[in-house]
Amino acid sequence: MRSTPLLTLATLLLALGVPAAAQEREAPAARADTLIREDLPPEVAEEIVAFFNDPRTLHFSGRTRIPGERSVSGDVAVLGGPLVIAGRVEGRVVVINGSVELLPGAVVDGDLTVVGGEVTGLEGARVGGEVVTYSERLRYSHRGDHIVRRDRYRHGEREERDRDGLRRGQGSLTVSGGDYNRVEGLPVYFGPTVETGGSNPFRIRALAVYRTEEGPFLRTERWGHDVTAEQFFGGHRSFRVGAGVFSLVAPIEAWHLSDTENSLSTFLFHRDFRDHYERKGWKAFATLEPRGTPWSLTAEFRSEKHRSLPVGDPWSVFNNGDAWRPQPLVGEGRLNSVVGRAELDTRNDPDDPATGWLVRGEVEHAVDSDLERPAAFRVTLDTPPGFIPVPALEYGAFTRGLLDVRRYNRINADSRLNLRLLVGGALDGVLPPQRQHALGGEGSLPGYSLFQFDCGARFERLALRVPALGEETESFVPAYGCDRFALLQAEYRGRFDFHFDWRGHGWDDEDDEEDDDWNDGRSWDADLDWVLFMDAGRGWAGRRGRGEETAVDAGVGLLLDEFGVYAAIPLRQGGGVNLFVRLGSRF
Repeated sequence: MRSTPLLTLATLLLALGVPAAAQEREAPAARADTLIREDLPPEVAEEIVAFFNDPRTLHFSGRTRIPGERSVSGDVAVLGGPLVIAGRVEGRVVVINGSVELLPGAVVDGDLTVVGGEVTGLEGARVGGEVVTYSERLRYSHRGDHIVRRDRYRHGEREERDRDGLRRGQGSLTVSGGDYNRVEGLPVYFGPTVETGGSNPFRIRALAVYRTEEGPFLRTERWGHDVTAEQFFGGHRSFRVGAGVFSLVAPIEAWHLSDTENSLSTFLFHRDFRDHYERKGWKAFATLEPRGTPWSLTAEFRSEKHRSLPVGDPWSVFNNGDAWRPQPLVGEGRLNSVVGRAELDTRNDPDDPATGWLVRGEVEHAVDSDLERPAAFRVTLDTPPGFIPVPALEYGAFTRGLLDVRRYNRINADSRLNLRLLVGGALDGVLPPQRQHALGGEGSLPGYSLFQFDCGARFERLALRVPALGEETESFVPAYGCDRFALLQAEYRGRFDFHFDWRGHGWDDEDDEEDDDWNDGRSWDADLDWVLFMDAGRGWAGRRGRGEETAVDAGVGLLLDEFGVYAAIPLRQGGGVNLFVRLGSRF
């Protein structure tokens, strides 16, 4: 009965997504010759960008007005808007990320196209061509006096560009930093990537990993590797098979926050949102990703050895003298497993989606496993601390699954309702700590503290050995989290539009008659999104420890492009307000 609030909330919010989706498909037209569309197709976006950049087009930015008794000869494009037309335009009109107001008697001889806005006043005006509005805004960047699409390579266009550029094959050298964390500091990846030419290329990527935190320079602990080779078949890069060998420090769960967010939090504020373990071994895989479709399938066999890792002592800007949070002891030993992954992605924009679905699923079955938590010592709080022997714990074979379903619904040009359901855990057997799940913190339930809902996994401290006299204890926690979990997230996003003019645009009715030119002004548009959100989640324990009660939080946020400031409060179990920052959307 305790799960009833979560199930009720999930049913209500998923039901809300249905009429929103129906609204997208059946948006009514304002009048017979007006077409209202939700999504902005990539080919239409390219045409609009080309129209704006055309030197024959009169293109302007910001608030623009064509007063009565005036006539503009030629095509007009306005960036940012709004555009007010009281006179006549002898050509086509395109407004990008703004609205159009037609005053009584206004005339547009050509088509009227509005992106990210709406048209008002059609009843008292005359438009000679087609009137089309797209609710989706155009994401663009400035290149001098021109604009380019920021999301130009979505929906497979990036892959198409890459295919065309690699017909003759190519090679490149990668040097990049990985996720800065409290175990290995900054991992630096470097090495070549080589790809042959032709329609079925062979590709190999060989990266060495240098860890800034682990041991002397020449010790093997400081070095890792990640080598993958792939062969494409079918002539369209739709199918490939490959194999790889690796020695990596991997996060137990990476979906809470992005790599960038976790790295900055660790480096700046001495707060690592992830726990880590070591993976060494090899893999073989096959991936089907048909060209022009939104889905992909992958089957993979892995043979790995896992090992627990203690915290290191990487430097941070603030709170550098504080102790790092202990790592969990994971199931150590050999794991042979078969993994299946599937993905469906119909989002209109991967970076800032307003419509569409994202569905990801993964199932892992342990074919052969001898994973066990090593024998350890329970650390008591006595002075000096005591050490009580704890036997090893075997985990054995298991099957686990993870399902992430996201739905993005545009309500109108400036608002959207986004929903996410994330469930996962053991389908059979008991999960080792590196396959468990924990909730709490900015990436899952931001009204609560980090990993607050871990099914009792962190209630005590363990040591792998008794330290020598005067030596500091290297402590761990017994496990990572729960064997099963469910998380529901919902948010409603709106927008504040701010427009600043340095000089006016268009004609002013009070200007002198001989001033027949458009003013070449400057403007700045700032789109500030506001967010209302609510989250509900729960974890369940297996044979160890206890389960968790359903946790619910709510909050608000403000986003300027990809930078967001949020505040969240718990609605159950009590607690205060949590203020936090995110780089990009919550999900």
